[in-house]
Amino acid sequence: MASKFQNRLVGTIVLVALGVIVLPVIFDGDKKYNEGQFASIPLLPKPGDEEDIDSLPPLTQNMPSTPPEGAAEAMTSQAHENEQLEILSNSFLPEPVIAPPPETNRPDPKEAAKPETVSPPKVAAKPAAKPATQPDTAPQGVAYVVQLGALKNANKVQEIVANLRLTGHQVYTVPSSPIQGQLTRIYVGPNASRETLESKLPELRETTGLQGQIKNYKP
Repeated sequence: MASKFQNRLVGTIVLVALGVIVLPVIFDGDKKYNEGQFASIPLLPKPGDEEDIDSLPPLTQNMPSTPPEGAAEAMTSQAHENEQLEILSNSFLPEPVIAPPPETNRPDPKEAAKPETVSPPKVAAKPAAKPATQPDTAPQGVAYVVQLGALKNANKVQEIVANLRLTGHQVYTVPSSPIQGQLTRIYVGPNASRETLESKLPELRETTGLQGQIKNYKP
């Protein structure tokens, strides 16, 4: 491919050189002929030379309408060679380097898809509440009770209550917790049957040493 191109280039140069050498020779011949004609014409016409001037042929000579065959071929080959040189020069031009776009750190879709597992807060187990020991309160309802007595000695009240409970009697005090120096009333019952309580009075008097009496139960 390179040798063919070199041969064409050498041929083109030769044709151009021939055109440069031959064409001036052709045109110079005509110029010399014209110079001879110009030299034979006087600057100022003499009397009686007007007829001679009219008889002279015109100085302008028709140029050939078509250029010589060698010049046309040289111009065509020169244009073709210029196109070939332009194509070759364009083929050797380095391709523009396009800088790659900067890489951005994209989050991994697998990592983004994983939801965070939020562990529920641990609730400390509360210890079971111990049932509060409630003091003995007077039973509620419509019935009868035996009021044994009212004492200020708190220790004596607690002793009588303990003995009555050991013998199976239902006992309560007002107030429920005896206070030393204050009156504390001792009651047995209540019971819906007055006769039942009356039958227990002798036993209660013997156990406590107190004279009890039956009263209506008032909660």
